[in-house]
Amino acid sequence: MSTDLESLLALQADDVVIHGLQERLAALEPRIKELDVRKQRTLDAIARTTTAVGAEEKKQAWLRDKLAEHKQLIERNQAQMDAVTNMKQATAAVAQMEQARKIVAGEESDLLAINRRLEELRGVLANQNNELAGVGAEQEAARAEVAGQRVEINAELDVAKAKRGQAATHVPDGLRAKYDRIRSGKKRTEAVFAMSGMSCGNCDTAIPMQRRHVMNNTGAIDLCEACGVLMYFPG
Repeated sequence: MSTDLESLLALQADDVVIHGLQERLAALEPRIKELDVRKQRTLDAIARTTTAVGAEEKKQAWLRDKLAEHKQLIERNQAQMDAVTNMKQATAAVAQMEQARKIVAGEESDLLAINRRLEELRGVLANQNNELAGVGAEQEAARAEVAGQRVEINAELDVAKAKRGQAATHVPDGLRAKYDRIRSGKKRTEAVFAMSGMSCGNCDTAIPMQRRHVMNNTGAIDLCEACGVLMYFPG
């Protein structure tokens, strides 16, 4: 194996390590994002429940006022009944009281239903607030853990990049520029592949015999015309 190829493969090995560390860094973000999404969903649910509670409380207050008003009407009708002097007035007063009692009975039933809904909604709201507190605590712990991991990985990255920088000095400028261009252009983790028999080790395209012969005899690093990677003949 030629010195240039050894240096290039060493450089690629360092790039693979750096890529792995960068992927580990990127993998930290979804965890925080997931917690952010959960928190926002809980906040949205709390807002909806709070709005529903407010609406029911308004209905409750309005119905209580109406109920008090109709009970006062029954009391007035009762007083009028006590003062009636003939059958016609008594019949009218009784009819008014019966109507008022029906209205009061309906309103009391509606008020009980509202009270039950409010109790349920307030229970849901309490659970949602507990869930929000739990997500907040989990989020705080996760952020601290992720921050610690990020510091560790960045330290490893600094070391790996320094090592990569040193390895790059041993690769001829033209070869290194071609290697870097292939990696960045195709966003590849690896740009150098060993031949697989008669074919490119990356895309399995057959390489003409004359080119294989030159690579085998001289240790030349060639370019695959199909997929654009650098190829070498192993051994």
